[in-house]
Amino acid sequence: MTNIYKKWPIVFTKTTLTLFLLVVGVIFIILAFLDLPVTRWVTSLDDGVIAPFKIITRAGNSDWILIPTLIGAIVGFILLKVKTAQKMWVKARLLFITSSFIFLSVAIPGVLANLIKRLLGRARPMNIEELGIFYLRPFSDWQFQSFPSGDATTIFALFVALAFLIPKLKWLFLFGAILVSLSRIMVGVHFPTDVFAGILLGTFGSYAVRNYFISKNWL
Repeated sequence: MTNIYKKWPIVFTKTTLTLFLLVVGVIFIILAFLDLPVTRWVTSLDDGVIAPFKIITRAGNSDWILIPTLIGAIVGFILLKVKTAQKMWVKARLLFITSSFIFLSVAIPGVLANLIKRLLGRARPMNIEELGIFYLRPFSDWQFQSFPSGDATTIFALFVALAFLIPKLKWLFLFGAILVSLSRIMVGVHFPTDVFAGILLGTFGSYAVRNYFISKNWL
């Protein structure tokens, strides 16, 4: 994502859309062949190697993003309804729009990820030896909610939203998002295909929210 001012990460035409879908399909096929060996390799690692990733992976939890931004949006909305000086009104509007933007950019893709993973019911890596990598049990418990990765969706949605707001730091945000996404594989709760799907969902979901905000002249 070198140009965050484009409407989408790539300029979609009939040709580029076909090429994009082809590339995504090829990547999924390649990663599907890697799901099994990568998962087995991760389980063979020492606990000391996995320990840092158990800390890093916590950043994929959406609560630390959604709760403060929801509060910020509510506070900003209340201040907008109160008669204040122009300077304070501008600050309140900025707080409301920015908080709402980040909240929706993360929440909407996150909800979609949770709906999809419950609908598909893909078994997580800890069940790989017994059930394999393509076992599905729709509408089941946490052990059958692997695809897509909700945490990868969350962190990439946040990365894209922050890159829009602070473009100069986009590469730093991208590095953090990749690290958190990889941690989901390293702690043994997701396959590479799960993470890739989450990256796509989070990225395009955040772009969609940004495009809507722009259409309303909110950003």
